[in-house]
Amino acid sequence: MTANRLEMDPPLSNPTGQTSGRGSNHIPANDTTQEVRNTSSKLPSDGILEQSVSQMTTMLSNIVEHHGRANQRLASLEEDLAHAKLEEEKLKATIQALEKEKSEMNARVALMERKDLYDLLEAKMEGF
Repeated sequence: MTANRLEMDPPLSNPTGQTSGRGSNHIPANDTTQEVRNTSSKLPSDGILEQSVSQMTTMLSNIVEHHGRANQRLASLEEDLAHAKLEEEKLKATIQALEKEKSEMNARVALMERKDLYDLLEAKMEGF
């Protein structure tokens, strides 16, 4: 009964103005089959897909290896930086100690110069 009903309904039109008994979106079976054949012929073969996967796997492996080496280098540089900061602190302490010693030496020199002047003045005073 359903088959008779479809045969009795007027055909529907699609946007192109063509009609089909199943509606405007229906694609006849022979068109679909041809479309599948065309699409299948455009797909890469399994060998090409395997080669692409192999290339991508190699690239990913190289990236991971490079990343690992970069992390090792970064860790080494961070360790070098820590040692350099320790050396900088040691050098700052040495500079401060040397500046203090210099200041003390300048004070001694100034005292010696004063003493020499005092002795010289004292010697002149005795002569008068």
